[in-house]
Amino acid sequence: MKAKGFTLIELVVVIVILGILAAVAAPKFINLSAEARTSTLHAVKASMQGAAGLIYSKSLVKGNHKEINSTVTISDGNELRIRYGYPRANEPEWKRLIDVDENFKYKTFGTSSLNVLVIYRNDSPEPTNAGSPCMVYYLEPTNPNTPPRYELNDCE
Repeated sequence: MKAKGFTLIELVVVIVILGILAAVAAPKFINLSAEARTSTLHAVKASMQGAAGLIYSKSLVKGNHKEINSTVTISDGNELRIRYGYPRANEPEWKRLIDVDENFKYKTFGTSSLNVLVIYRNDSPEPTNAGSPCMVYYLEPTNPNTPPRYELNDCE
């Protein structure tokens, strides 16, 4: 009579192969938290781009999109400061434009004439320069023919 089933060697080989696959695949799943945090920053960047686009369209209608310093009226009924038709890079102005939750903080770098606004995650170190990880930053336009820049640094 012939026995049916697996031999001990076959079972050991299958277990070894599964162990190797688990060792190779596990690091991919472990690092998903950094990718998830980066994805939330992509959403913040998209919100910034959308809000700035709406402000620029208001500026076009008003006809002040080529002025270095001007204002437009937004939905809260108050004036919003703009530079060449786009929002200025300061925290109070952007808090009126986009609604980010308590997982994010704002920081402004720059001079009185040109600023950079940084939005970064609470669970990341405070940014010290443009290469700091886990942040999105907004650079004001430098002339009427160039839009602002939006840069995103991935989380580690």
